[in-house]
Order: sequence, then C-alpha cells, then structure tokens
Amino acid sequence: MEIEDLIREGKDEELFRLLKELHPADIAESIEHLDEAGKKKVFSLLEVEIASDVIVEISKPSREEILASIQKDRLSKIVDEMESDDATDFLADLPENEAKTILSRIDKEDSEEVEMLSKYGDDTAGGIMQAEMVAVNQNGTVEEAIREIQSLSEEVEDLHNIFVVNRDRRLVGVLPLRKLILAQPDTQLSRIMESPIKVDVNMDQEEVARVFEKYDIVSLPVVDERERLVGRILVDDIVDVIQEEASEDFLRMGGTEVEDLVYSNQIFKISRFRLPWLLTNLIGGLVTGYLMWMFKMALHEILALVTFIPVITGMGGNLGTQSSAIMVRGFATGRIDTTGLGRVLSKEILVGLLAGLICGTLVGLVALFWHGKPVLGLAVGLAMVMAMIVASIIGVLAPSFFKKMGIDPAIASGPFVTTTNDITGISIYLGTATLLLKYFT
Repeated sequence: MEIEDLIREGKDEELFRLLKELHPADIAESIEHLDEAGKKKVFSLLEVEIASDVIVEISKPSREEILASIQKDRLSKIVDEMESDDATDFLADLPENEAKTILSRIDKEDSEEVEMLSKYGDDTAGGIMQAEMVAVNQNGTVEEAIREIQSLSEEVEDLHNIFVVNRDRRLVGVLPLRKLILAQPDTQLSRIMESPIKVDVNMDQEEVARVFEKYDIVSLPVVDERERLVGRILVDDIVDVIQEEASEDFLRMGGTEVEDLVYSNQIFKISRFRLPWLLTNLIGGLVTGYLMWMFKMALHEILALVTFIPVITGMGGNLGTQSSAIMVRGFATGRIDTTGLGRVLSKEILVGLLAGLICGTLVGLVALFWHGKPVLGLAVGLAMVMAMIVASIIGVLAPSFFKKMGIDPAIASGPFVTTTNDITGISIYLGTATLLLKYFT
C-alpha cells in the first residue's frame, strides 16, 4: 500500500501531496488499515477542511485513537468546518466537558446551530437534519434569491433547492435551482415556487426515508410544530439512515442492537444477549423430542418414518422463516400493516399450498420408491402439504402478534417461528402416520 510505504520511509512531503489528491472517503478507508501510529500520522498531515470530512467517515475505534493525541485548537477548527448535523453527531460522542470546550471555541453561529440540533432525538428528522440552507422571502425576486445564494456559497455546499418562507419564517414553497436560474431576474418567487414536500421535526427517521423514496427527492425541508422552517435533510443522510436501520435489524436477529458489543471481545455480555433466543430453540427441541416419544408406537412399527422427519421439519421451517422475513421487512418499510393482514395471509397460504403440493409429491414419490410402501408415500406427502401451509400461517401471524404486543418482530419472530414450525411439523407428520398406521401392513 502506497500510504504505508510512505509512512515507513518517512516521506512526509510526498505523503502530504498524495493525501491532497485523494477523496476524503478514500483517505478514511486507508486510515482504517493502518496501525495507531500510522492513523495519527496521516491525520496530522491533513488540512483542516479535509480533516473535517475524514473524521466523520472513519470508525469510532479509529476516531478515538486519533483524538487521543489531537490538540484542542486543531480539533475546534475541524469541528468548525463540519456541517451542522455532522458536528452535532461528532460532539455527542465526546465527553460532555470536552464538547462544551469545543463549542465555546467555534463560531458563535455554528455553536448555536449545534445546540439547536442537539435538542432533537437521534432517530428523528431533527436529529439528522442540517441547519445550513438557503431560505428566501416569498415577496423577493429571482435576482435577490441568487444574491442570497452567492452570499451563503461558503456555508451551504450542496444546493439543490431554495426554500420560500413568509415573514414568520413559515414554509410556503420550494424552488428547484434549475427553475430559479431559468426565470427572469425580476420575477417574484411566489409566482414560480412549487408546493413543498416537508416533514415534521419529530418524525422518525425511517418515515423520513420513506418520504425520500416515495417522492424521489434529494433535499427535504424540515418544519416545527408551527410550520416554521428549521432545517433540511439531504439524500446522503438518508443513505446513512437506511444502512443504519438495516444493520440494526440484522443485529436484532443476533439479540442486540449494540454493534460495538457484537464485534467486541466481551464474551459474557454477548452470550447474555444471545442466550435467551437460543434457550427458546432449546425448549422447542425438547418439546419436539417429547412428541416423538409420544408417537413411539408409530416409529417402532414403521422405522422408515424416521427417514423423513428432518425433511418435514426443515421444509416447514424454511417456508415459515421466509414468510416471517417478508412480514418483518414489510412492517419495517411500511409495505404491510395490520389492516391488510388478511390479504397477505391469503397469499402466503396459497404459496404454502402450492409449494407443499410440489414438494409433497416429490418426497412422497421418494418414499414410495425408496421403501416400497405406497401408504408411507401418502403419509409423507400429506404431512408435507399440511406442514407447509401451517408454516406459512405461523410465519405471517407471529410477526403480526409481536408487533401488536409492542415487541419488535425482528427480534422475536425468528426463534419463535422456527421452534413452532418444528413442533407443528412433527405433530402433523407423526399424527398422520399414526392415523394411517393400520394401512402400513
């Protein structure tokens, strides 16, 4: 790696020139692969403006290693260069006294913006918005709006729309930059502005992401309870939200929402988070074993029944897990709600029936030709169809139940669906075999 070679050879000037040519995201990626001394060396050579972009891109452990040796004056300058939303998130991770010290050293206007943004919850529109934007009065002209953009050019870097407000700063319209440039200089803004798509400052960030997806936009104004414009959200922030929410869902499947815990070496804490869901499966396995003991007569009479137990439980479990995953994702994205549960349930039952008929026919034929018993093939085939239909029903109803009870379906559905399908699959299979037992001979 070129950066590592330059550090090892002590060629600081060449390293400095190389870093100036790289994108901040590429610098951040390179820093992650260096040892602690290398990370500090590279970061010390960055100009303040580039450093402000790099520090928000690197991981928390790498950031802590770099911050351990950085001087407060330099750190204050770096924070002062950040956009308000990044500065707010960055300072929130610092010790309170250190954050206050830095706030007292940066520009007063920037400090006020950070303090304003810090009032909102991390997972709300207010928590992910930025205060930098261009807002103009509805009675102004195109020429005046362009002058306002020019005056804020250093503060507002990414500009897609300008927001139109009344004298009380209530949002009344939005004006795409292209439309502004093509209009005549003396045109009043109220004549060419468009109706705004906006979100409340307290809206959950997942709901905000859905607004971006629905309307295919890159910039969204945020208003308070009095409809006053307080900030804007850019699409790059929404990409981070989507990634964050997806990671959170996967971590919940592992029994926690704390990423640092999952990838740490805290064995006992990791076990404590994951063990309850493993115990759920353990109990289900014991119940399954008890059911097999109850049907020992059928298993004793026809030992070939044992051959197809893994197939019945496995196929039912897989289909139930698929249905459950569809429900959990549907709830998370807003594509499914409790009002449309009947339609989703009907669809999944039909899927289970079709899949069961195909798989049941195949496994029934295997049973027939393998063991030479037509009734065994019939028992296995019928059990497969019924088990897969029941698995589809459980896969739909379990997440819906947990959601209604206020329990996150992403956490609870997986273990519950798997265990329940094992129990019902065994019960259906061995129950069917018992009913047909007299025909086996």
